Order: sequence, then C-alpha cells, then structure tokens
Amino acid sequence: MKETLQKGGEVIFTPSGSSMLPLLRNRKEKVCIVKPQENPLKKYDMTLFVRNNGQYILHRILAVKADGYVIIGDNQYVKEYRVQHSQVIGVVKGIWRNGKYISCEDFWYQAYCRAWVWIYPLRWLYFRAKQLFLE
Repeated sequence: MKETLQKGGEVIFTPSGSSMLPLLRNRKEKVCIVKPQENPLKKYDMTLFVRNNGQYILHRILAVKADGYVIIGDNQYVKEYRVQHSQVIGVVKGIWRNGKYISCEDFWYQAYCRAWVWIYPLRWLYFRAKQLFLE
C-alpha cells in the first residue's frame, strides 16, 4: 500500500472498525486513498497514518499545529497529538457509500466535516456522560 501511494497511485479499500462512524460503517464503505499533496495537510482531511506501534489508522485532522497534527476519529472523543506528517501515508480522496461515490471536494461532504468537527465538544460530553453513567 505504501509503495503504491508513494508512486502516486490510488489505493481503494474497505475500512473496519467503528472509530469513523457515522460516516464510515464497519466494513460497509470503500475509501480511495491518495498520496498527500500538501504539507501540511488541512484541517478536516481524513488521513491514513501509521502509529509508532505500526498500527494503520484512518482518522480526521482536527487541527494543524507547529508540532504536528491533532487527529481524532469521528466517533471518538480522545485526541491524538503530535502526529507527524512523516507518519501520514495517504489522504482520503473519496468514499463509496451505498454504491455512490462521494468526493471529499463535494459540498455536502465538506459541510458534514465542518459540522462534525464543530460539535466535538458535545461529542466529548456525550461520551463522558455515557462512560460515567453506564459503567
């Protein structure tokens, strides 16, 4: 995958997990990943990066800082700090949802990204309350 992206190719795969709900459902949607063209990437970009432990993660950029990216899954409330550009191997170009291709340049996709990032504080409150009252 890394080699294909580094050579300028595209990689299409079906992500697993629940960290990017509600946009990406476990093993339902397909994503098209391309080599990052910008350095630094932009807020709202969905990136495929490699954690220090070797794990591949597909999450969204919440903020771009001098010491790295702040990244989080759409269905999470814990941020990852200092993700370096060198750890990013790809950025999502588009998604196939219910058989329909949605470009990351699409107006409604961009509106979703901004709204989802904007409600992060509410998401944090929801998850904390759920954790406190259900455990």
